Amino acid sequence: MINVIDTILFSESLATIEKKFRSARKDSFDPNDRIIVEQDVPDTYPYIDCSGTKLIEIQKIINSVDISNCFILLITPNPDVKTEIDFITKFYSVDLAPINFSIINGDYKKEVIKYSNTACKKLWDHLYIGTDSNINPCCLADHRFPLGNINTNSIDDIIHSEPANQHRAWMTQGYRPVACQHCYIKEDNNMTSPRVNCNPEEQTINITSLDIRINNICNFKCRMCSEYFSSAIQQETIKIYGKDAKLGHEQNLLTSTLSSEKSNQFDLIAPYITNKVEKIYFAGGEPLMTEEHYRILDKLIDIKHTDLYLVYNTNLSKLTYKNINVIDYWNQFSNVTVNASIDASDTVAEYVRHGTIWADIVENILTIKKCAPNVNLKIISTVSFLTIENLIKLQTKWLNEKLFNASELQLNVLITPHYLSPAALPGHHKKRLRNIILKHIDKLDEIKIVKQWQDVLSFMTNNDYTHTLTDFVQKTHLLDTHRNESFTNVFPEFKDLYNLQNL
Repeated sequence: MINVIDTILFSESLATIEKKFRSARKDSFDPNDRIIVEQDVPDTYPYIDCSGTKLIEIQKIINSVDISNCFILLITPNPDVKTEIDFITKFYSVDLAPINFSIINGDYKKEVIKYSNTACKKLWDHLYIGTDSNINPCCLADHRFPLGNINTNSIDDIIHSEPANQHRAWMTQGYRPVACQHCYIKEDNNMTSPRVNCNPEEQTINITSLDIRINNICNFKCRMCSEYFSSAIQQETIKIYGKDAKLGHEQNLLTSTLSSEKSNQFDLIAPYITNKVEKIYFAGGEPLMTEEHYRILDKLIDIKHTDLYLVYNTNLSKLTYKNINVIDYWNQFSNVTVNASIDASDTVAEYVRHGTIWADIVENILTIKKCAPNVNLKIISTVSFLTIENLIKLQTKWLNEKLFNASELQLNVLITPHYLSPAALPGHHKKRLRNIILKHIDKLDEIKIVKQWQDVLSFMTNNDYTHTLTDFVQKTHLLDTHRNESFTNVFPEFKDLYNLQNL
């Protein structure tokens, strides 16, 4: 006989579900205690190879509240529930034990949504190798769902592998693979995504674009980043949790690639650096601090292929590596775009992207403009709720000073982690920031940046991630303590969010 602690309906909002789980949580459960989750409505299935969206979000809430899956009982008419629970246990749970379930009689219509066009040209012409040596559709793809690993299979075999071919087939049929959810979420919110729309029937596999990241070396610890992309965060996590820590459902590695392994991996990649390559995207980690970046440029110079498109995503903290000045390289190439990841200025920048020395960033901007006038320097800002106000002031300053024009300022709204997204804010903060954004838009005269600020406003207004604010408080308190920083000193306007009584 079970003892029902509470009953949660699938149809309830995530905010309500989160509150109910927190209310039901106990430091110690009896063996027969259960929190019932009653699936009174069907789930939604926007991805062909994934469990239902609501079930995944419920599992994330259970993780956050820190209740063992053993004390959860899902009552559902879904005959395929075991497959779905096995999937979320593997990819979204911090508990090795699955949620318990009981199937009841009833109609359950599982309909995987089909779309008019889900294809991305990158599945045919792009090679991305991540910091864990996995090949994924691109850098924005969820790294938990790789197509293969270059340490165990050849690059060519992975490009033509069954998983890669399956992704192409799904896209041809109008289905969405979950690995590519970042772009689809943006499109569902009427935002421009990086997906390269194409007719899949007309595509052939021909790699002309490269994004190679065989290590995660980075000197920054950005609040919205992870161990996957930053060695500095990786080292910090080891100090906090230990080298054998389990980092939850994102499954980021805490081991670093040896230099000998990186050299071997570069040898595997080198055959793809040819005269037919049209574009190479350098990111990281921090690409200007990695030896492989300069080896790639050296090979391009050796084969006299300097008339291609080089694109960078860099924190712009350093323009030198050992005795190398990157500007000396850039001046040998005809088409270089440097996208500087700058979301804010001064103390806000130094807090959000820990490791920033704001004066150095400004100096490096001026150096590029003076010494590498051929470089197309842009500012690409990741907009979290932490940076909106400061970023608007920074953009206004730069535009007034004519350091940048509006077309050189671009935005990406932060979607994950949810707890830093503008959508995580409660209504009174959204209203305040909405007025600030609208006033800023009124002063802008460049269509693209106006549209991007409108996208930020739309995403903030039309999504509700307030159920993740407890995660925000917990994670922020942990990092502030470890880094000797103070959120409330830097962001007094958000002091009401940061109630340590929630811990």
